[in-house]
Amino acid sequence: MEKDKTKNIVIIILAIIIGILLVVCTALYVKNEYLEEDNEKIQLNNNSSNENTNNNTDTNNTDKTNEDKYISKDEALTIALDNLKISKNDIYDLSNELEYKYGDYVYEVEFKYNRYEYDFYINATDGKIVKSFKEWD
Repeated sequence: MEKDKTKNIVIIILAIIIGILLVVCTALYVKNEYLEEDNEKIQLNNNSSNENTNNNTDTNNTDKTNEDKYISKDEALTIALDNLKISKNDIYDLSNELEYKYGDYVYEVEFKYNRYEYDFYINATDGKIVKSFKEWD
């Protein structure tokens, strides 16, 4: 009888510890998402400040603006499609957005093809594939 009580107490303590770990992990995940969004906002604010400073100091400046240094959405899509050796006509449910992830600006290119959903993260500056994966749709 005493062993059963001890066993039940141990199980309850383990369940509480697991619950606490789940809450902590969830909180860390959410905090990381907020930090990523904050970094994106900071980067956008810095880019705006730099553009304003550059515009005020030299109106004949021939440097590229921040937007000019990024590849286009169409170029990002072409990179993803070339990687799979498929045509734009073969895909559906296309989404293509410029985002700040992985410490840089990337195009998140998502589409469906042949019963799979494909996700590509393509560096907006150099056009290299940062990450890609597919999953059954």
